[in-house]
Amino acid sequence: MKQFSALAFASVFSFFSLPAQAALFTNPADLPSKNYDFIVIEAGTAGSAVASRLSEDLTKKILVIEAGVDDTGNLNVEVPFFAPLAGRTAVDWNYMTVTQQGLNGRSITGFVLGGSSAINFLEWTLGSQDYYNKLASITGDLGWGWASMQRFFKRVSKLLPPTDNPTITPNEIPTSNGNGPLDVNLSNFDLEPDQHVFTTAKGLQSSAHAHLRRFKYTIDMNGGNTIGFGYNQVTARDDVCTTSATAYLHPALQNRQNIDMVINTRVTSVEVATSKGGAKPTFTASKEVILSAGTIGTAQILLLSGIGPQADLGSKTIVNAPQQKCPDHPLLSLFWNVSSNCAYGDALRDPAVQSAALNEWFATEGCSVIPLSMCWASCVSLNPSSLRPNAPNTELIFVDGFVPDATNPLPATGHFMSIICAVVSLTSVGSITLPSTSSDTFTQPNIDYNVLGTDFDVQAMLQAMKDAETFVSSKIGGVNQFTKDGYLRSEFGDFASAKTDAQRIAFMRAHADTIHHPVGSARMGSAASGGSDGAVDSRLRVKGVKGLRVVDASVLPIIPEAHTAAAVFTVAERASDLIKQDNGISSGSPSHSPVPSAHSPLPPPPSNQHNGHGHHEES
Repeated sequence: MKQFSALAFASVFSFFSLPAQAALFTNPADLPSKNYDFIVIEAGTAGSAVASRLSEDLTKKILVIEAGVDDTGNLNVEVPFFAPLAGRTAVDWNYMTVTQQGLNGRSITGFVLGGSSAINFLEWTLGSQDYYNKLASITGDLGWGWASMQRFFKRVSKLLPPTDNPTITPNEIPTSNGNGPLDVNLSNFDLEPDQHVFTTAKGLQSSAHAHLRRFKYTIDMNGGNTIGFGYNQVTARDDVCTTSATAYLHPALQNRQNIDMVINTRVTSVEVATSKGGAKPTFTASKEVILSAGTIGTAQILLLSGIGPQADLGSKTIVNAPQQKCPDHPLLSLFWNVSSNCAYGDALRDPAVQSAALNEWFATEGCSVIPLSMCWASCVSLNPSSLRPNAPNTELIFVDGFVPDATNPLPATGHFMSIICAVVSLTSVGSITLPSTSSDTFTQPNIDYNVLGTDFDVQAMLQAMKDAETFVSSKIGGVNQFTKDGYLRSEFGDFASAKTDAQRIAFMRAHADTIHHPVGSARMGSAASGGSDGAVDSRLRVKGVKGLRVVDASVLPIIPEAHTAAAVFTVAERASDLIKQDNGISSGSPSHSPVPSAHSPLPPPPSNQHNGHGHHEES
C-alpha cells in the first residue's frame, strides 16, 4: 500500500532556534518556530497527557495546537457543582446531532466528547478487566489487556482517601490507584441517598434470589469486576476539579522550556487557522503529528485531510479508510419525590443560594461546601454468566437532586432523588460524516449516534428502568431502606404514569439522551480482518500515512462499559510509551512537576502570551 506522509500536509521548514521558555500563545504567528519534533493537535484529556509525557525528553520540541480557550480561573471548569453550567459556553463545542430516529426524531446536544476531563461530572471509572481483555483480543495486541495495562492505570492517578467520612472504613479504601499526577478521591461526606443504597446493596448480595444478588456492594469499582453498587472515585481534590490540564499540561508549561502551545486556533488537514477564511500558517513535525481532537474532532480532521471512505470523499480521497462509526451511551433520568432539605435543587433554581455556596467555596478554598452531584454509581449485568461476566450492561446513577435536561426542566418547587439509567454495553452504532465535500473545520460534521437504534438497547434500557424500581422497593430484613425514615415518597413526572412496557418504551424515546461518551470514529483495526476494518493499527498509527498517529477515545473499537475519561487517560499513557519506542526515546520518565491548586492563579504571562489551556475533548 502506498504510504503518504503527514509531514507533506504541513509543509517542511528548517528549525532554527528554541524559545527562552515554554509558553502558551494566542496567535500562531507569534510562535517562535514553525518546526517541532512533535505536534499535538488539541489539548483535551489525551492530548495534554501525551504532550506532557513527550516533553519529558528536554531535547525534543513539542507544539500543542488547541482550538479552545484559557481554562485558568474559569469557575465552570474548577467548581464541581458547576459541571451542568458548562454546556453551551466557551469551553463547550456546542455540537448537535442529526435527528435521532430512536428518539422520535429529536436532535440532542453533542456536548463534550469522549469524557472531557474539564467539564464532565468527574466520574473516575476504568471499566472492567473483561473490557481490556476484549481490546487485546480484537486487536491481537496483548498490550491492551488488563494485566498489561495495570502499569498505565497506576501511572495516571493518585487516590486521596477521605479525611472525614466515617462511613468509609479503612478496608473500603480502593487499591487500584498508583502515584500519578491526577488526584482523585472518594466523597468526604455522604449525600442523602448514599446509605439507603449501600445498606440495600449489602443486604441483597446474600439474597436467595440470583436476580437480586446482582445488586451487590462493590468496594473498588476499578478493581476489574464492575458489577455492583459502590462509591465511585471522582477527579477532584479539596472540592476543586482536577483535569488533564491541571495534572499534566500546566506543570509542563510552567517547568519545561521545550513545549509551546497556541490556543484559539483550529486545525484544518494539519493546517491551522484562527478564523474562517483567515491566514493558514503551516507547521511541521520532524517525527510525528499526534491527533487528539476527540471522537468527533478527530474524525472530522481526518475526513478533511482526505482520510476516509472513498465513497464519501470522492476525488478528495488520499487514503481510503473505513467509515467513521461511533456509539454513545444512552441515558434516561427517572425521578422520585423525597422528603429532604437538600440544597442542590435550590441552588439550581436560586442564584442567591448558588452565590452563597460559591462564596463559601472561595472562603474555604474549595472544601466540601458544594456537593458533587454524582459521586457514586452502580453497574448491573443483565447476564452475569455471559462471556464478559465482570462487565455490566447497564448503569444506575443515584443523584441527590433533580437532574434537569431539555425534556425534563427543573420543577419550580420540591426536592427530588434522580436515578440515571444508562446502557453501557450497547449494540447501536452511529457515524460521523461531512455535510459536503466542500466542508471545512468551522462547519459542524454530521453526528449520528443512532441512539436506541437496536432492539437490544431498547430492551436493556427497559430492564434498567425495572431494576431501578426493583432496587428502591427491595426490603432488607423486612424493612425498605428508602422509605423507613420517610425519605422516598413517590415517583415524579411522566415516569410515574408509564406502567406498561409499551408506555415505558414511549417514555424513553421521548426523554432519553446520551452521557456524551462517543468513541470509535478512528478505531483500531481487528486482527481478524488484518486491520482493514480500522483507521489505525494497534500502535495507533494512521494506516497509509507516515508520521500521523491518533490518541483519544476515537481509537477504541468498542465502547467502555464505564465513564470514558479514565480509559482515555490510560490510552494516552500507553500511547506516550508507544510514541517514544517508535522514535527511539527512552520511556524512563522523570517525576512530574508539582501540580498547582486548580484555582490558584498562574504566574503572569508575557504580554503577547498567556499560561493557560482550553478544553473541549473528553467526559
